[in-house]
Amino acid sequence: MTQDIEAIAIIGAGARVPGAGTVAEFWRNLRAGADTISRFDPGTLRAAGVSEDLIANPDYVPARGVLTGGEEFDWRFFGYSAAEARTIDPQQRVFLEVSRAACDDAGLDPVRFPGWIGVFAGCDVATSESRQLTVAGLLGQEKDFLATRVAYKLGLRGPAITVQTACSTSLVAVHQACQSLLSHECDAALAGGVSLWLPQTTGYLYQEEHILSVDGRCRPFDADSSGTVSSNGAGVVVLRRLSDALNDGDRIMAVLRGSALNNDGGEKIGYTTPSLSGQRDVIRLALAQADVDPADIGYVEAHGTATQIGDPVEVGALTSAFRQSCDRIGGCWLGSVKSNIGHTGAAAGIAGLLKTALQLEHRELVPSLHFQRPNPKLELDSSPFEVITETRSLPDGPVLAAVSSFGLGGTNAHAVLETPPRQRAHGRGPKVFCLSAPSRPALRRARTSLGEHLAGKDPVSVAWTLTRRPALPYRTSVVAEDTGAAVAALHEGTDGIEVGSGRAAFVFPGQGALYPGAIEACYDLLPTFRELFDEAAGLVRRRWDLDLHTLLALGAPEKPLRDSLVQQLGLFSIGYALGRQVLGWGVRPVAMLGHSAGEYVAAALAGLWDLADGLELVAARARAMRQGPPGRMIAVYASAADVAKLTAGYELSVATEGPGQVVLAGRTDEVERLAATLADTTMNATILDADRPFHTSSMRPATDDLRAALTRLRPGEATLPVVSNLTGRLIEPDRLRDPEYWADHLCGRVRLTEGMTAMLAENCDVVIELGPGQTMTGACGGTNSGTAQPLR
Repeated sequence: MTQDIEAIAIIGAGARVPGAGTVAEFWRNLRAGADTISRFDPGTLRAAGVSEDLIANPDYVPARGVLTGGEEFDWRFFGYSAAEARTIDPQQRVFLEVSRAACDDAGLDPVRFPGWIGVFAGCDVATSESRQLTVAGLLGQEKDFLATRVAYKLGLRGPAITVQTACSTSLVAVHQACQSLLSHECDAALAGGVSLWLPQTTGYLYQEEHILSVDGRCRPFDADSSGTVSSNGAGVVVLRRLSDALNDGDRIMAVLRGSALNNDGGEKIGYTTPSLSGQRDVIRLALAQADVDPADIGYVEAHGTATQIGDPVEVGALTSAFRQSCDRIGGCWLGSVKSNIGHTGAAAGIAGLLKTALQLEHRELVPSLHFQRPNPKLELDSSPFEVITETRSLPDGPVLAAVSSFGLGGTNAHAVLETPPRQRAHGRGPKVFCLSAPSRPALRRARTSLGEHLAGKDPVSVAWTLTRRPALPYRTSVVAEDTGAAVAALHEGTDGIEVGSGRAAFVFPGQGALYPGAIEACYDLLPTFRELFDEAAGLVRRRWDLDLHTLLALGAPEKPLRDSLVQQLGLFSIGYALGRQVLGWGVRPVAMLGHSAGEYVAAALAGLWDLADGLELVAARARAMRQGPPGRMIAVYASAADVAKLTAGYELSVATEGPGQVVLAGRTDEVERLAATLADTTMNATILDADRPFHTSSMRPATDDLRAALTRLRPGEATLPVVSNLTGRLIEPDRLRDPEYWADHLCGRVRLTEGMTAMLAENCDVVIELGPGQTMTGACGGTNSGTAQPLR
């Protein structure tokens, strides 16, 4: 078997079925062989308003598949008022919530997704007591508006089609979604269905030879089968073309190799009667569309209603379809999810599809319940099929499975699935698990849910999916090497923080930030950074005969890093590569601020220079700085006002003014005199490792070479905002292109506090330091402006 690039990938799902509010809970129940149909005692029925006569009727069966919370709705989350929410059919409300859960599971954010997303769905008859004949009531209750409501609330711009074919509705919706993807009408699609009959706490009157079971148990393929049990449920799968899913690194649950639809037509006993020929033909067509041999199918998820008419017709149709090229006896497992959850109406097909996809994803078949003796009418002993009654692991290699769903009225659907393809190996190292929610309580629940979900999962796949979910106001994250550490961190985690718009600012450190081992973690873990740093290191080696890899290696001597040329080439290479990595993730800064040499990195990332030109300029800057007069610099850790009072009698200039720190520069004797004076005070100070009075007017004669280098270049247009060291404000793009600006930059004061204030005034929520150390984000913490959170 080969993977067909025109196949469809299932990349995520959402589900709410009896006994399970999530896909993970559904899978746990399936593995446990749980029958999750509810059975009500007389007291519960009375409390729900069921009459005494009905309760006492010997034919009354007090069983139903209940959807927990089916009557509830998080109307605030979807932007409804309480009054609006009451006009909407509860099953449509549930479907909206499950659709959003499916998007989250797939890591599909409609706002950020670059293509069109379609939605194909169907539901059952609205049974809510709130049915109204007003315009608002009709919009809220009628089936016509199910798909378009989801498209409107989730912002989906592809086809939005409501499908109605009774019991086969949701598998028909999946087929239609696949066709839309293959014809490129959309680039991703949601497909599924929902059934929610109210009130839920109720049973039914058994009628012999009708569709419902005599005792509330659904026994597909069994000699004692007497029918199904009505249930409520909802399910949605997220689909993409397989080639796109592989290219984007999506988690793939299973692959849809092919599917088909047909109708029984008029050649059957009655309108509601199943047709063996109709079912046989749709199975054959789906196998042909998938280009697979029936002999290669390892499992069939049957429609499996457990009726004395339906099961024999279905197994007969399957046997006839398989016998065209397969003469084996047994070997293909047969099951039905209705034995676990009952018949979920319009959601029945999606329940079967999702069960099958989960089995293929986990490479494990789960038991079909309540099977004791085969129904002799099925002639299973001469068919290719065996009912699966215990958990079985799938064999190595690709495995094919099929799903059937047949609608009252004759619309039949069949789909062929395959185990997910082997995907590229994931990177090593720590993973960031991001979570967000609309409220703190919801974030706590999400943290607990993720901790439960992580068991047995690929941590890289989970972390990747989480990063692509919509970012909601309350957020938290944990960093962990593996799932065990992630679960522990989630258990101990905080309630997170409330953030605003997710606007980020970039900051870049200046000279003095380099240290041995500065690039080690980024180089190992970040592919774009690694590629660009290697490119920069190659340019530096060829042009200046310096080996940045050796100079920055963990354990390398520190002394060579003090050289101004090494510092500036190294800082530029690291900052540029990190910036391109983060920009490649889709993060667009509202402002960028670099300290001294760091402003060159900001300008290059803004589009002023490419990597090679940027390196030439910082090298020219380093040469110019060497040509300046001798001198020293001293950092005084106090406010600008306090420093000004203490240094009134000194021939020193302010080189940098930052939060809680002022750097002064001048002649060596003056710097040493100030240091001696400050030693007798409570004011802390440090003489910096610099032998020139940088960022003072004394450097003016050294600017000629830098100006000449700038004049030789043809700078591009700056397309990202940069905050100027000279003015402490956002700078006009044309000013950045002027060589005189950079000459002034070398010998002018760095107004770091003003610059940080201007940057934070752009309403950024996160400040990301792109370079070695934490000097810039640490300084941001001392700025009394904004509410940005540092990210180092």
